[in-house]
Amino acid sequence: MSRACAATARRAAAALLGALLWAAAPAAVASAAVEPELFPIGSPAPLFEAVDTEGNAFSLAEALKERPVLIAFWSLFCATCRDELPILEQEQAKYRDKVQFVTVNLDEAPRAKTVKGFAKQQGFTMRMLLNKVEGREFNIDGAFKIKATPALYLVNRDGMVAYGHYGALNPEELAEVIAKAK
Repeated sequence: MSRACAATARRAAAALLGALLWAAAPAAVASAAVEPELFPIGSPAPLFEAVDTEGNAFSLAEALKERPVLIAFWSLFCATCRDELPILEQEQAKYRDKVQFVTVNLDEAPRAKTVKGFAKQQGFTMRMLLNKVEGREFNIDGAFKIKATPALYLVNRDGMVAYGHYGALNPEELAEVIAKAK
């Protein structure tokens, strides 16, 4: 192999390794021994507006007039998030009269179509909000001080944060969270 080919192969291997480490980073952060600080439980939730994967407007203030809202923050690059989404979808069917399930995708704006395609391919019916779309950033992650994914918050109808958690939840844990909904 020529020097040029060997150098190209080394650069490609380094790029691949970097991409793999980058993709695994959110899951690694969420499972680290020291959890990132949560948005304060018992405090007013940041009221935000965004759009979903269909381009429809969403307002947390308006949604809270109907039912409490369970907000799941996720990324396509987070394997733990992708594993948790089907659980949330399944549990949504059980609890739709008690809580609204909303997800917030934190990927960059150019991935909005990919997120929409992923949701459709998986058969998700949950409302999937986009933190960023072309020409607009809603900064929901900043408002909730999200430091890792997956992250989950329950906001009661009074607008107060009732629960927060980094990492995936199983159905039993999720049931305990939903029991806090008011």
